[in-house]
Amino acid sequence: MEEGSWWMIFTAVCLACLVGFLEYEGVIDLIDNKETTALELSNTADEMHPYGQECLENHDVEMHFHPYLTIIIDGDEFAIPENTGIYTQTCPEGMHMTHTHDASGKIHVEGHQEVDVPLEVFFDVWGKHFDETGIFEYRDGVVEMTVDGQVNSDYQNLILADGQNIVITYTSN
Repeated sequence: MEEGSWWMIFTAVCLACLVGFLEYEGVIDLIDNKETTALELSNTADEMHPYGQECLENHDVEMHFHPYLTIIIDGDEFAIPENTGIYTQTCPEGMHMTHTHDASGKIHVEGHQEVDVPLEVFFDVWGKHFDETGIFEYRDGVVEMTVDGQVNSDYQNLILADGQNIVITYTSN
């Protein structure tokens, strides 16, 4: 094989790897798949909240409390999956600061120090969108949130507290 042909093959393989990597990272979208689109809409923030990146490997913590979350979409209650935020790609050896153990809507908020944890952290860890514009992929309707029965417009910025009863209601237009 001539030296020029070898370099052409090497360059083509490198370009194919680069394009594959850029597609995988979501920088380009050559392969039209619904999964990429869902990921683009998933998180509340463009980047995960720093508290969402904090991992706990045990329950030896300074902060541990439980708010409760109910999500109602067009009149139907949406179940929050069990083990959300446990053994994820970010925290493969443990759990995130916000996580669930069952599908009851009870959110465990734990940390190595006492800090104000916004609701955004749970949605970022879950990989779901939530703010005043909508929840999940639902964006064309009305979002309302109550905390302990009182209307609250803090949305993703709500600071979580022990025993809070958070109800998010989405109604399509």
